Formats: sequence, structure tokens, C-alpha cells
Amino acid sequence: MSHDASTAHSDGSDGVVLHAPRNRPLDGDFDATAVTFAAMALFDQLDDAQRARIVIPMDDANRTNWNFLPESGRRGIPLRDMNDTQRYLAHRVIAQSMSVTGYAKVVQVMSLEGVLRELNTDVFGHVAPYFRDPQGYFLTFFDQPQPDSNWGWRLVGHHLSLNFTVVGQDRLAVTPLLLGSEPAKLGPFRILGDEEDRAFGLLNSLDPDQVRTATIHAVPPPDFVTRCVPFIGEEEWPDVHGVGRRDAMITDEDRYALRYVKAQPRGLSRAAMNAAQTAAFDELLASFLGNVKDAQVGREMDRIRRAGDDRLHFVWAGGHRLDLPHYFRIEGPVTLIEFDNTEDNANHIHAVWRDPSNDFGIDVLAEHRAAQHRHD
Repeated sequence: MSHDASTAHSDGSDGVVLHAPRNRPLDGDFDATAVTFAAMALFDQLDDAQRARIVIPMDDANRTNWNFLPESGRRGIPLRDMNDTQRYLAHRVIAQSMSVTGYAKVVQVMSLEGVLRELNTDVFGHVAPYFRDPQGYFLTFFDQPQPDSNWGWRLVGHHLSLNFTVVGQDRLAVTPLLLGSEPAKLGPFRILGDEEDRAFGLLNSLDPDQVRTATIHAVPPPDFVTRCVPFIGEEEWPDVHGVGRRDAMITDEDRYALRYVKAQPRGLSRAAMNAAQTAAFDELLASFLGNVKDAQVGREMDRIRRAGDDRLHFVWAGGHRLDLPHYFRIEGPVTLIEFDNTEDNANHIHAVWRDPSNDFGIDVLAEHRAAQHRHD
């Protein structure tokens, strides 16, 4: 999955191969440009009132509000307020930013809201159609999408938070990226089953000593440990219970045992795994990174390797069976993946990929601005 930034790329016309000019630090693919053009096509289909709603400044504090739970007062335009053409183009923005597999998961997450509406009717009554709405996902642009500009987009709603940053049309940042599933398994739906099965496959391949090292606590957190903080701090503790939920409660002692400490990775190091376990670990990692385009996966894997892939750790908490509440994470210098299936008797999943150094493109934006100043 490695990616050579100097590789030529094709523009898709008659096999013509284009080479990046030597004075431009291109990553060698068309992904950022395709995302920008898809967003421009949508913007041009919006009326003036919609444009005023969808675009907010890149430096607005709301850009780092990526909370995936139902809430009021969201910024942007919900898909329900778009016409058919606009919704199609909104989906093109998503699809141009993700792999086909990742886009399929996004569509399934949104579709599951219709199922959840029916399951929740007895609880929420007449408000269920509004509270559980497959079109209740809000799209926001951070600055107007234009070629060779810095801008971003977000799609957020129940169990979905996509946050993409385009930097100078040459680079993308793709975190935080969250997908959830409630229920985790129902009929044809098991949206995050591949990731969960790979994690259990790795866990079951460990010897007893390795399992003890990987397992940091017998009780899982009610939700992911780092919560929805805008940027990951040096140390993060989980909440006592999930937001709006009380069916998976933990104590302060549990919170301490489950804590994430950026400078002190926990669990079982990749370096302490044998060859087969290392391969299983890498496949687990790839199942999360593979939600975005291949070229982006290559860039992310290159960053992980440069930071030291043997500095990655596999962390487990909770039950060691699929039917018991469980949690795992992969943590490293530039990577944090969390997966919890703890609520609703282990039938309710949240899975998030974050970058402790580059969420919302903070690092690549800083590099880009510094480079611009050097050439002024």
C-alpha cells in the first residue's frame, strides 16, 4: 500500500501520462482535484440562500465540532433540504473522497436510520420520523471550494462524521472519520463486521501472555475513550456513560484504567507480535484506512511507517467474545483507531479513526502556509 509521491499519474484521457511539474509538491494523484470539482458542481446548483447556509469560514470554531450524536442547531444543509440533483451531487462529493467500500458503508449507515426509526417508534412516538431520518445528515463547506485553495467539507449526523480538508488542491486530510451502527447486526446489516471480525481474529491468535498484555481492563468504556474532543490531548479519559445513555456505566476507577496517554502507549506492541500476528494486525489497520482512496491510504501508511510502525499498539478492554461488550484500539504516534461495541448488550458500534497530530488537517495546513511564506 506504499505510495511514491514522485509517481506519474494519468488524467484518464487516451492513456496520456502526466508528470507533476518539479516545482510543485504534488502527491501524484488526482484525488484532491476530483473532490474540489465535485464540490464546485454542487455549489453551482445551490441557490443563494442555500449557499449562505452551507459555507462557513475555515477558521470558524464550528469546524472542529464533529459530534456524531443527534443534536439541534447543526450548521450546514441537511440532505432532506436538497432537491434530487443537489443530493446526487452531494453524494458525488462523498464518493470522490472515499473508496467504494467506504462509500458503501456511509450509505448503509444513513439507510439504517430508517430501520432504527421503526425500532424506536414505541420509544419516540410521533417524533421518530424526525429523530431517525436517513436524510438528516448535514453537509457543510468550510470556505467555498475553489481550485488551488484550502477548504474543507463535513457530513455529520447520527453515527456518521466525515471531515475532509483539502490543502492547496495537492493534499487531503481525512480525520476524524467516524462510522457507527445501531443495531450492529440486524438482517442484512453488519456494517462494521469486517473490522470487528479481524480484531477478534488477531485477539484469538495471541498466546495467553500476549492477551494479558493487550487487555488493559476487564470492563470496556461506554463509548470511545477520547470522546468527541476537537483535538486529542496528552491524556484522555472516557466518560462515565454514553451521551444520552445509561445502559453502560463505568466508575472513575474504570476510567483511569481505560485512559489514553499519548506519550505512553498501552497494550501489546506490534513489535512483540510474530509474523502471522503482525500480518493480521496490518490487515486490521488497513480495514479502517481502506475507507478512503487508495492513494490516500498509501500516504497514511507512509506516515505511519515513518513514525515507526512497530510503535503501534493493540489495546483491548472488556469481553473476549463477540456477544460480550468489548472495545479495542490501535494507538501510535500518528494514528488512533477506537472501536466500541458496548451498548445495547453488545449490539451498538462506534468506530473512529483519528490522527493525534493532524485531525482537521492542522499539520498539513501549517506546512502549506509555512511553504507559502517561504516563497513570498
